[in-house]
Amino acid sequence: MTELSNPARSRALLIGAHSFTDPDLEPLPAVARNLDRLAELLRDPSVWGLDAGHLSVLAEPDRDQALGEAGRLADEAEDTLLVYYAGHGFVHDLSNELYLALPRTDPRRLYTALRYQDIRELLLGPQVRARRKVVILDCCWSGLALHGAMSATGLGGLSDIGGTFVLTATSETRTALAPPGETYTAFTGELIGALGKGVPEAPPLLTMTTLYRHLYDALVAKGRPTPQQRNGNTAGAIAVARNRHRPPVPGPGPEDAVTSATEEASVDPPPVDSPSAEEPPAEKPSDEEPSDEDSSVRGPRVRLPGRRRRRTVVMASALVVAALGSLPAALNLIGGDGSDADADAKAKGNLTVTIGVSAPLSGDFASLGRGIRDSADLAVKKANADNVAPGVTFKVRALDDKGDPASGRRNATELVADRSVVGVVGPLNTSVAQAMQKTFHDAHLTQISPSNSDPALTLGDGWQQGTFARPYNTYFRTVANDTAQAPAAARYLYVKSKRRKAFVIDDKQTYGASLVQSFKKAFGEEGGAIVGESHVDAGRRDFSTQVSQAVNAGADVVYYGGLYDAAGPLSKQLHAASSGVLLAGGDGIFSDTYATVAGDGADGDICTMGGAVPDSLPSAETFIKDYKAAGYNSSYSSYGGYSYDATSALIQAFKSLHVDPSDTVPSAKRESLRAAVQNVDFDGVMGKVRFDANGDAVSQTVTVYRLSGGAWKAVQA
Repeated sequence: MTELSNPARSRALLIGAHSFTDPDLEPLPAVARNLDRLAELLRDPSVWGLDAGHLSVLAEPDRDQALGEAGRLADEAEDTLLVYYAGHGFVHDLSNELYLALPRTDPRRLYTALRYQDIRELLLGPQVRARRKVVILDCCWSGLALHGAMSATGLGGLSDIGGTFVLTATSETRTALAPPGETYTAFTGELIGALGKGVPEAPPLLTMTTLYRHLYDALVAKGRPTPQQRNGNTAGAIAVARNRHRPPVPGPGPEDAVTSATEEASVDPPPVDSPSAEEPPAEKPSDEEPSDEDSSVRGPRVRLPGRRRRRTVVMASALVVAALGSLPAALNLIGGDGSDADADAKAKGNLTVTIGVSAPLSGDFASLGRGIRDSADLAVKKANADNVAPGVTFKVRALDDKGDPASGRRNATELVADRSVVGVVGPLNTSVAQAMQKTFHDAHLTQISPSNSDPALTLGDGWQQGTFARPYNTYFRTVANDTAQAPAAARYLYVKSKRRKAFVIDDKQTYGASLVQSFKKAFGEEGGAIVGESHVDAGRRDFSTQVSQAVNAGADVVYYGGLYDAAGPLSKQLHAASSGVLLAGGDGIFSDTYATVAGDGADGDICTMGGAVPDSLPSAETFIKDYKAAGYNSSYSSYGGYSYDATSALIQAFKSLHVDPSDTVPSAKRESLRAAVQNVDFDGVMGKVRFDANGDAVSQTVTVYRLSGGAWKAVQA
């Protein structure tokens, strides 16, 4: 019985190179689109359902990165291993081996390219646990995988191993195509169509045999190079995707954007049941010059000095899939996001640029996370309405990190893989930011947090000893860090509230522990005493032990380093035990939920918030009005204004670099955008938006809020 490969035990790697430093190598924008769409489809539960953490995309890697990531995934995969390459291809004049171009490849020095034999040997290594493999090559000369010099020691040998399917876009004598004006390369475009729209009259699961027959029919019908295949044992029965085809609804309607050409095919493909299957009709010899008619759809060619007349450099892309296992349960179908930004962009023919958002959209911190998301969305809508960047439509792609570092790390990987993402707003939690920073930095992708306050994120781990060293230059924030926030609370408590003895509690999270350490130092410098401290789990809701310790130690204030979901119950229990003790904290407790849970006895509690009070700022009046008018279900909450400013900073930076409205890909490279963000300077919702050399907001204004009548009210800035 045919079963779908198990996505939980699978790994996937998409590799591509669409821009090149060598002037002889033409850029291949279709390759970048190949990667984006294939990644989207492979993650879609209605196709395969790979978890974001199991799919890695290397859009512009070097050789070591490509092989290193392939090796890592090969170590992990138990069922399906997928490696996709797209770019230019080369044939070595002496060995007749296939080489794959990378961004810095010199076609005259093939050791600067990726030798496909290295990938083959990696896939055959003893550490690879996937028992069945599929190799799909969408490249010129890809038939070398089945014939010629590589048939004995190269990919042809790989196809003889049981459970392996090898599929190539062309013979060893034909070039692959990157048709002008088409979204994808010719072969991958048909593959994307099959995965995205399904295959008519095919079973619910698409086996490799089914895919091959469909691609053969479609490409032959269009007069394009025909695919080749070989498989070992029963590898043709490997199912790599669900069939998304649905019978058309009767009546006239618009044509699908990606259509299957199965019904147009007039040539039957050969059987594909074994390695010895008969090949399709022979291709034209490689030294036969293409006709004018052919040249309109051929990939780029390069003639190298001193080389024989063989078309050596061409567009290439390769998909390597290792498949095994089952997932018998069917999942719900998921379509596109249907966003207004996408619709507008398609209508106008614009470039769509994505601002990523990572925030907790579910769970205990959802009210804060949704405020971050919706405020970013408002900034994007404003930019589109004002036509800030002509020819560009901005959109938001928001991912739920649940306030969990592991989820945040997966989100970072997914956002990096989306080539339309030029920057990320978020996350809410410092611990999540720590899990994301390196991933963004390695990809040169800028992130701006509207809420993180741990000094180490911008100043390094030695900040408390006075040693500042910015860890990642892609990280910025629009709020004050704890070096300003905790001292402001200490000063207010000691000078205004006349508090002298503090008991401190942190939730063991980076944010809370950082606040407490800063507060202890600042309160001591003011003249106060720390009479005790405790460390609790973030999920703690019973604070009876800590309350008893604080009261018995004579504390007149308890400073809590953590978030409102725990601070509310702590305040309620504290005031029930002693009405004279205040609870204080940072911006993490600035929430209406805190006031509701803490109850009437919490009047007098204080918290601090980086920046000014939105309701009191003339600069925030329009933001507040527009936010309410937009009808969002959640309040903009504590960080809405900062999220709006963070999003605006990314948009302003992109605008400064994007000068050609006709661009089909962002003209602002990610590294260039990061440098532009470093130099932004404008008046935002919450005040001046500018960053210092460490990525911190130049404005370190902190406001103290006091709870009165169940509501937070600013008392000091």
